Amino acid sequence: MPRRPRAVAYLPHRRRLRQRRVRSRAGRVRGPGRRRPGGVAGEPGQPPAGLRGVRRTVAGRRTGVDGLTVAHLERAIADGGTGNADVARDLEQRFAAFAGTARALCVSSGTIALMCALYAVGVRPGQRVAVSVLGPAMTGLAVAAVGATPVFVDCCSPTSFGLDADALERAARNGVAAAIAVPMWGYWDEDAAALHRLRAAGVPVILDLAQAPFLRLRQGLSDVADISCFSLHGRKPLKAGEGGVCLTGDQRLAERILAVRNFGQRAELAGGRLIPAGPFGARFGANAKINALGAAWCLAQMDAIDTIRDRHTRLREVATDLLTATGTTWAEASESDDVVEHGRYGIVAMCPSPGEARQLAGSLHDDGLEVDSLRYRYAPMTDAPYFARLAAAPCPNARRLTKTVVACRLEAFASRLPKE
Repeated sequence: MPRRPRAVAYLPHRRRLRQRRVRSRAGRVRGPGRRRPGGVAGEPGQPPAGLRGVRRTVAGRRTGVDGLTVAHLERAIADGGTGNADVARDLEQRFAAFAGTARALCVSSGTIALMCALYAVGVRPGQRVAVSVLGPAMTGLAVAAVGATPVFVDCCSPTSFGLDADALERAARNGVAAAIAVPMWGYWDEDAAALHRLRAAGVPVILDLAQAPFLRLRQGLSDVADISCFSLHGRKPLKAGEGGVCLTGDQRLAERILAVRNFGQRAELAGGRLIPAGPFGARFGANAKINALGAAWCLAQMDAIDTIRDRHTRLREVATDLLTATGTTWAEASESDDVVEHGRYGIVAMCPSPGEARQLAGSLHDDGLEVDSLRYRYAPMTDAPYFARLAAAPCPNARRLTKTVVACRLEAFASRLPKE
């Protein structure tokens, strides 16, 4: 059999990579293995190997990597890329200022943020936690992951994602260690008085704001809940690829979250920042830190937060026009009068009947638009196989809502923005 030619196309992947060279801005050709003066390129403490010269296209498409992002990435790599890098702490300070809270702590994912929050407020294995039945499975799974049992609470009406106040108070009387509210697709419609009564009765409130990063209320987030948790997943408006943030106005809770995130280390203040200090294992903890490269990417977005906010405003306008153009009757999900700024994650259309909801969702899908409620087969969390085994009270409002809802991420409409 004739020998196959030794063309690059047939070389193993790693050998092909080794054959590539990166041209620096200065015009020199440098292979990946060449040393830089003063150390090995890419090692902690040394400039990243050729990062400034990296091509900003992948498979013919622009990556969107700008100079500011590259600068933050270079800092992250120079610090070793860990969650203790300065870019991660800078992101925490920026997030705290953005949300108007005293402390922000970055972690490795939105689900981990919920787990850290649950542990910080005192939830332990065998206890029960009230959870919105309309939240995503990830919320309930975070409760299960700390060894607790979710108690599912119905929504207050078939057009609202807000928790039913009476059902919430029944759950509290039956003994829950905490409660989690979830403003799906960014729609906040919680009863502030009911949440206040819970906290006054010693039941901590956690907000799962994975789908509401821009949510602002007349009261501060820390006035409504003990801890607010964000996701920085790649499908969210503010993204780190994978990552999460816990926000709190309570210093003790912040110190507990830091311990859980940093192998049980204690916290100390340094230049206004809360940093890990002392021996590992001083308290309970593991490794739940954010990767510094993701933090660097997100930090660059925080530097352009007004641009991102404006973009989502325009996306919402486009989405509203397209939904209306289908000719189907719809109205947006309910929102509280306390809302100053919508969460800016998605748009939710409530239809008069399941048939009209299917018609609207079908029209959007046929037009090439991603529909979250179809993609994820949106249903009450009790329908998920893992949770179906748990005894749960009927949730008629949630059942009705999920049959008449059409929900999309605002980013689903990005291709319909007018060309600038």
